[in-house]
Amino acid sequence: MSNQNSINDQHIQTFEAKLQLIRDRVSSVIHGYHTGAYLVGRPGTSKTYTVREHLEQSDVPWVYQNARMTPMGLFSFIADHPEHVIVLDDIVSLFKNDQAMQLMMAGLDGTPGTARVVTYKSKDAEQRVLFTGAIIAISNVPLRCDPLARALGSRVVMLEHEPSDEEVGAYIRLLATKGFDGLTTDECFQVSEFLISETRENDMRLDLRHFNKALRDFRQHKDGHAKTSWRDLVRTSLKRLATEPVVPTTKKEEKALHRDLVRKALLEFPNDAKAQIQASGLKSSTFYARRKEVLAEDKAA
Repeated sequence: MSNQNSINDQHIQTFEAKLQLIRDRVSSVIHGYHTGAYLVGRPGTSKTYTVREHLEQSDVPWVYQNARMTPMGLFSFIADHPEHVIVLDDIVSLFKNDQAMQLMMAGLDGTPGTARVVTYKSKDAEQRVLFTGAIIAISNVPLRCDPLARALGSRVVMLEHEPSDEEVGAYIRLLATKGFDGLTTDECFQVSEFLISETRENDMRLDLRHFNKALRDFRQHKDGHAKTSWRDLVRTSLKRLATEPVVPTTKKEEKALHRDLVRKALLEFPNDAKAQIQASGLKSSTFYARRKEVLAEDKAA
């Protein structure tokens, strides 16, 4: 048992070290060492929470945006907050749009703390803003592989946050020791162990958000507001997540989705082809076809 506790403590330490990397990258933006940062990694591993928590503890002005945004919307947001640290959380549409990427490049290209001119040209007018702030982008997917994205990436510090399931599981157990909204530590630990077991049963990756939802399911049942057992509430939620597919509407979208799955698998298991195929969820023939396309795109970029 003591050996298991020691292993658990080691996983907590390595996970905390990865969270500290996030804090240090946020600090590098806060204190003017860099104009921006791009943080990428699996969902539900405390990326956004850590960034926001660290910014809240600072004395710099900052704003947060996580809704869909157009290039003009981005320009207006920069114009409204020219001295702020701007946090863009999982806004995939911006990083798929060349015009939006060019706006971010203008805002990030220069010396931290000095004014950088960001220009938006339309058919009838040209608007300019002097931006002295910074941009922190948080995403579940890497920057796309093309010259424009590489140019943007060269202007920011990049950080890949990919904790292992063992590290996330250890951190979930640590959170359980702190209790939750009227629940005892024993109750939270009971939920944590059930969630970890069910997540593995469904062949899913652990997610801190799932733990938070599972605790709320437990509290709902404990408070007498659910006739279904809390275990069934948690179990059915996970099974829905495990079986709900992303349905592309065209063959082009399907291939793009498959390439994204392959990219994630390559990042997650860089030296294990069998694990890459399993993680992608694709047939072997499809995986290798899409991998060939991904590698060709990377080489061309």
